Amino acid sequence: MLPRNALVALVLGVPLLAASAARAEESAKEIARKARDRGALNLRDLTAELKLSTTRNGVTKEQVLRTTAREINGRAHSLAKFLQPAGVAGVTVLTIEGGEGEPDDISIYLPKLKRVRKVARSQRGQSFMDTDFQYADLGGTSAEDEDLKRLLDTKVQGRDVYVLKGHGDEASPYGDVVMYVDKETFVPLQVDYEDKDGKPFKKYQTLKLKKFKDRVLAAESVMENLQSGSKTRMEILKIEEQTLGEEAFTERGLERG
Repeated sequence: MLPRNALVALVLGVPLLAASAARAEESAKEIARKARDRGALNLRDLTAELKLSTTRNGVTKEQVLRTTAREINGRAHSLAKFLQPAGVAGVTVLTIEGGEGEPDDISIYLPKLKRVRKVARSQRGQSFMDTDFQYADLGGTSAEDEDLKRLLDTKVQGRDVYVLKGHGDEASPYGDVVMYVDKETFVPLQVDYEDKDGKPFKKYQTLKLKKFKDRVLAAESVMENLQSGSKTRMEILKIEEQTLGEEAFTERGLERG
């Protein structure tokens, strides 16, 4: 898959590469892996409070969530618990990185029903909590590794970027996906999505980078639906250097709250 680019998952960090010669030799798959592990929201062993502001037809709805991540048995695990508004408070999403060639596992706890349900691959194209992110965005862009191609490097927002192109799998809502990855930080600065018919569908952009100790995070970003005109802005409100115990990153942990 192409690297995670938003919300919960995107579990990522940032040592700089040593030399431009090394950068030139990066393969598409290597860049994708580093962007997945080091870019966007680098919340491994951190906890952040995020605000999601979704604007449709001139009306903006805000949601606040707390998200954290850690690596367990070599796989990235991430949790996102909604805090506001009252109607979604307590809803919690657990994303566990899939093994080689396997999709990520996504579970959601619904406090009103007091139960956990799996998000099936056939549901990955559905809107995530009524935002412009899809469930597919929690685990990645659903583009297969073997389809990844490295295109000519370019600049985005005045920064040097790698350009990767992939194609969504059959469970993804996406056709071609083009990602622009910052060479210095491996944060995806822009992602262009087409739908299955090859029409422009969505655009993700990092609006503001923020340094937190030895990491660089996407402090503000936006996902825009080019077909409907709606957009969801994501902003880091605060961040702490802590995470939860391994038990919290299980379905039993979801049920315990």
